[in-house]
Amino acid sequence: MREGLHPISAELPPPKADVQFAIASSESAIVLAVEGVKRLMQLLALEDEWIFRGELSLQEALLNSYLHGNRRDPSKAIWVYCSLSPGRVRIEIEDEGLGYEPGEDPSCQDLTCFDGRGLYLIHQLMHSVTVNPRGNHIVMSLLKE
Repeated sequence: MREGLHPISAELPPPKADVQFAIASSESAIVLAVEGVKRLMQLLALEDEWIFRGELSLQEALLNSYLHGNRRDPSKAIWVYCSLSPGRVRIEIEDEGLGYEPGEDPSCQDLTCFDGRGLYLIHQLMHSVTVNPRGNHIVMSLLKE
């Protein structure tokens, strides 16, 4: 072993990553953001089921922000924050849109409907889902029990 290097401890903490970034409201930016976060989850060796659930929920939330929040306006941004570890996945998405009326439930359990299907899927895939009162910021989490 080279001088100055110390052996790696057998008791390493679990891998963890926190990342935040903003993207333009565009389909291509959404694709790149989802691919990047999925790759990060794979690098952290998260369970395949969690990667699937996190990837699909992120994609649905970003599409909601793009289509319904920012109304496809490429001059508006979508902010993404992810905290990822084998014991917890937390994804936050915020857009510049007007949101929806507090207390209104825009989710749709009919998977053939266009409006609300994404929120319904997110609620089914994630352990915890919170939307701010304005309706333009969602926090989604998976937690180990």
